[in-house]
Amino acid sequence: MGNNIFISEILASPITWLMFLLGSFIGSFLNVCIVRIPLGTFFKNARSVCPHCGKGIPAYHNIPILSWFILRGRASCCKSSISSRYMFVELLTAILFVIIYWKFPFLTNENGFYILDHANSLRFLHAAVFCSALIACSFIDLKYMIIPDSISLSMILITPLVVIIHPDLKSIDAAIGVFAGGFSLYAIAWLYFLLRSEVGMGMGDVKLLAGIGGWLGYQAIIPTIFYGSIMGSVFAILAIIASGNINLKTAIPFGPFLALGAIIHLILGSYIQLLLAGAA
Repeated sequence: MGNNIFISEILASPITWLMFLLGSFIGSFLNVCIVRIPLGTFFKNARSVCPHCGKGIPAYHNIPILSWFILRGRASCCKSSISSRYMFVELLTAILFVIIYWKFPFLTNENGFYILDHANSLRFLHAAVFCSALIACSFIDLKYMIIPDSISLSMILITPLVVIIHPDLKSIDAAIGVFAGGFSLYAIAWLYFLLRSEVGMGMGDVKLLAGIGGWLGYQAIIPTIFYGSIMGSVFAILAIIASGNINLKTAIPFGPFLALGAIIHLILGSYIQLLLAGAA
């Protein structure tokens, strides 16, 4: 975000709320992905149904973010509890879309007319799709302890298309990113297995980091692992303190923290580098 853009200006802009609205609807779609992809039912139902009684959910009860509050976290059909995850995913995606837009503002208001910045529109599209995929992967991993190949491998396979579309990403950086991302985590997982004789990291994490490397370039690999490891460690310590049960063998999915590390690098990486350079 530019240094001259203030919070008041962001909140006053109609584009902010359009991005928020768009993000909330994308978040609603991501909820469908999070529920259906692991179960293999993505294409089986044309409309959403109650996960408890199977009754169809009317469109007016499917309003992103608001419906959860209006229904007070209860299904209208059978009064069963609705997970707050649905609302949280929609809100998180909406907020991220606003942040991404102001990171790459592709519309400029000049004398009442909006002018399209083509390069920034492509940067926005790239970041929005990238973050959406990572959100879906993260919540699936949190619930099922898996990262579906349909997302991670798709990210890897369409890397060449991302290179063609993105105005800044170089093909050599993306190619190295795929191999460096996959190899680095695979090497760590293999070393852990040799030392402990047990699996400490799944191949889903390896493929996810390969996809991240392809979409952001090899330069993102080390920062992603670094930020992700810090966030994962903080989460693990807080979880141990909160539970009061010190168990270092409790399985914690690493995918969400890799995703968080990648998003931090994408949005804040340049600012963090400036801060580090100033402190050096």
